[in-house]
Amino acid sequence: MPEQPSIFDDSFETGLKQRRRALMPLFLKIYLVTFALFCVYQVVARCYFIYKYSYFYRQTGLLGLSEISFFLMILRSVLGVIVMIATILSLWMEWKWAIRFNWAVLVYWTLMGVVDYVTGNGYGIYLGVMALVLAPYFSMLYQIQQKWESEAVSGRELKQAK
Repeated sequence: MPEQPSIFDDSFETGLKQRRRALMPLFLKIYLVTFALFCVYQVVARCYFIYKYSYFYRQTGLLGLSEISFFLMILRSVLGVIVMIATILSLWMEWKWAIRFNWAVLVYWTLMGVVDYVTGNGYGIYLGVMALVLAPYFSMLYQIQQKWESEAVSGRELKQAK
């Protein structure tokens, strides 16, 4: 006797799964769009800064920076932009590890803020203000993290299940 198809086949379970982007509150989506615009501004501004600063450094040599510290400064600037892009893109693309990556970035920013404040670079205050601005963002991420990682699926996973 052939087995009768059940209404509870594999697509039944994936049909009930919620999409990760649907878990994000509207305010979190507004944060992401705002950060994306800020990120575009940062890319353009940092490229311009690097161009002008390197031109000035090569022309005058008056900055008193060694070549290594100059390139480390540029590398830190470029890596900062890459991390910002990865933070935004990972959430928007609904990658499972996105929220954990955001927590890692928060830990890094906190450590850099403490180090910069202790060494007197002045960036610690800037990072402290950013922490106040980002507190609601990380609060929303904390609220959806469990469902994001265990229950919800990305749009790509839903398409593959069909």
